[in-house]
Parts: sequence; C-alpha cells; structure tokens
Amino acid sequence: MVWGHLGRYVSGSFPASRNEKQQISCHKDVTVPFPNTKSLAYFVPRSQLIFLNDINAAEIEADFAANRLTRIRQSLSTVYHEVTHWADTVGTLWGNEYLKQVYSTYDVMPSINLHGSETRFHRFIDLHDSDRRLSFSDYYRTVEVNGRQHSLSTPWKISFSCGIEFNSNGRPDEQRPVIFVRFGDHYTEQLLVRQPLSVAALLETTATWSELSTQFQTLSGIDRDERIVEECFMRKEYGDRLYTPELTLYSAPVHLLAHYAHLQNSVVAYHLGSLLSLVCLNLVGSHFRKLRIPEELNTWGVRVSAFTRKESRPFAFMCLCMNGPDWNDDMAPIDWVNKALSNSGLPSYEEILGHAVKVLKEDGLVCERPTMSARQKYLRKIGAEWLDWRRTEKDAAINYSHISRKHLKLPVIFDANATPFLLFGGDFDITLFDPMEMFEEEASLHTQSLNFRRACR
Repeated sequence: MVWGHLGRYVSGSFPASRNEKQQISCHKDVTVPFPNTKSLAYFVPRSQLIFLNDINAAEIEADFAANRLTRIRQSLSTVYHEVTHWADTVGTLWGNEYLKQVYSTYDVMPSINLHGSETRFHRFIDLHDSDRRLSFSDYYRTVEVNGRQHSLSTPWKISFSCGIEFNSNGRPDEQRPVIFVRFGDHYTEQLLVRQPLSVAALLETTATWSELSTQFQTLSGIDRDERIVEECFMRKEYGDRLYTPELTLYSAPVHLLAHYAHLQNSVVAYHLGSLLSLVCLNLVGSHFRKLRIPEELNTWGVRVSAFTRKESRPFAFMCLCMNGPDWNDDMAPIDWVNKALSNSGLPSYEEILGHAVKVLKEDGLVCERPTMSARQKYLRKIGAEWLDWRRTEKDAAINYSHISRKHLKLPVIFDANATPFLLFGGDFDITLFDPMEMFEEEASLHTQSLNFRRACR
C-alpha cells in the first residue's frame, strides 16, 4: 500500500533509597518480551524535538513510496516510538504540567543577568529535580553483573518492594516512596535486577506499544508468506532482548501487569500496559483520592498514603494491575482495562481521557514570554487532539493509521543528516513553533541550568 510522500522538508538545519520496606511475596515466571531499544533516535522533552541518529528521511520516503515495507519496518516503528514520546508530553495531563514547569523556566532566560532575577533561579533546580525523578538515577537500580543468563525458556522470577528517595540534601525522604520491581534467578531466586517503577517506564510502555503496532501494521501490507517469515524474525528479535538486565526500564511495567493478570501473551501485555499507562498519565487528584488500594500493599504502611498524596502515577499503575481481572483471550483489551478501572473505583478509559481532553482545551495558563507562550498553546491544542483520537480509537498506539485524519499534526523531526522534515507531508505550523529556535532555546537552558547547579549542588 502506498500513502504518497512520506516527508515534507523544512527549511534549515543545524550542526530509593536502599533502605527498602517489606517485599510483596509474589513470585511467578515472567515471559513477556520487551522492546527494541537500539539507540536509533531520541526525544528531548525540554525542546519537544525528535532526532533520528541513524535514519535518513529520504531513504524512508523512497522505500515507503516503492512499497518496500520490510525495509521500512524498523525505521518507521522507531519514528513512531519517538512520536509517541512527543504525544505523551504534549497530549497528557502529566505532560501538560511538566511543560508548564519547562516553559516557566524558559521565562528566566531573558533576564538572567538583570539585578533581582536570581530570585527565580530556583526554577533551574526544580526542573532538574523533576527530570531526575522521571526515571531515577542509577543509584536506585541494582544489577548482578555475574548473574546467570536467562531466556524465554528459563525466565526470571518477579517480586516487588518499596523504598524511599533521598532528597537533594542527601537525606531519606519518607514523603517520596519508590516502587521496585525485582527480578530474580529462575532457580535460586537470587536478586539479579532491582528496577524502580517510574513515569519514564510508563512512557516507554506506550512508546513500545506504538513501535510494535507500527511493525505489525507494516507487515500486514506484505505478501502472506513473507509476512510469516518477518513476524518470526521480529518475535525472535524481541524475545532475545527480553532478559537483558540493562534494559528493564522498558520491560518492568509490562512484567508487573503480566504477573497480576496471569498473562503469557507478550503482545497483549504491551497493549494492556500501554492503555493503563495512558490512563495513569491522565489521572487527576480526585482519581487518586478514590483509588482503591489493594490490601496486599498495606504492608508498606504510611508509604501508601505518601504515594497517593504525591499522586504517584507508577503507584496507580501498580494498583490497577493488582485490581485487574485475570486475562481471558475472549476479552477485548479495552474491556480488561475498564474492568481494572472499575475494580479500582475509577471511571472508564473513555471518561478519564475525555476529562483530560477537556482540561487541556480549557487550560489557559502559559508562560510570560509571548513567543514561547504561543508555542506552549499551540502544542497544547495539538496534544488535546491527539489524546482525543487515542480516546476514540480505544488504543494508546500511534502508528500511520492516523494519516487520513488531517487535524492530527505530527511535529518536525530531524533526521540523521540534521535535515528537518514533516512525516507524511504534514502541516505542522513552524511559524507558531519554530524547531530551529527551540533547539537554540533548549541549548541555552541546558547551559544555564548546568552553570547554576554548580553554585548550589
């Protein structure tokens, strides 16, 4: 199938603390594969820009136009992985609050050398701490380097525990607990990996589902015999990476879900995990107050109330998984998700996302600088449209099925040659959001933030 030109080019270019609390005793074989994590591309949340390290836009365009879908599968799925990171940042309530902090920090930049502006320098540190908390530092993560190699036939054991963060002064902070997903040796249950469950892990879950969805969508357009072969290669590739200890950030939420849902199908596990992740990224305060806490978590004591007070999205994800029903192959993924939400005392997927869309559309709070506030409002408008589409589709995945919906705008992407292009010839308005200027803004913000951190850290 040929959709026409893939890209339209844009003018320009540029050169827990270790003191863990009582574990939940819940060991089970884990057989869920996880995503392609090659460093082919990346998304920068502070600039809302996507960069492709090893992907040339012209080559993708040529392959797509010639219907060479097997050649485009990896590249296009990587692009949509990063596009999903962008959509989760501009088109969720979590992302909206994060971008308010980002753009508030940009407000400091023009007056940074003026007398009195130092009273706002704390925003550099606040943003740094928010970024640090997205995935937690390597300190909170442990890996047994001499551990036995595991595989689909000899999977890890899984358990969970709760620790606490250290604050910026180096003191344990009981008000900021952390969930750890613990992977153990299949035979001895010796701890091999301890992975914090973080917002970044939820973001990787939705992005990986988009990646998988794009790959399956691409394969559906080729000859049946060729498709069967390609699907075998794809499943082997993903399966081989399942038990790579260094990459558990990508797999921890789906392992957790598969454990509680008694689910063996890896594709379904990612589908369900992405839906729950998108829900959790759009919860509001009233949802956390209504959230039904599984009795099993009471062993964590006062840290449970700390999770809800801080409106911890990873904690909500764990509660939804624990409250969800066992998976049944006769169920639709959205029905399983809605049952998990109902069991947790929360509204449906459609209601939660519908409310989030309304909040995004009505939110008028922007930064002070006129040009930056225009960018902020433009992204918020686009983000609301993407979230509403994901609501109506009953799917968190973003793949090229969106191209018939002209109101859905994709961002400018920079390919391996530093060439900015618009996927599928989109009409993203670069007069409202200039990617070249935003790149320079983020570079300046990074420099100033690093400089000020040396003053106080």
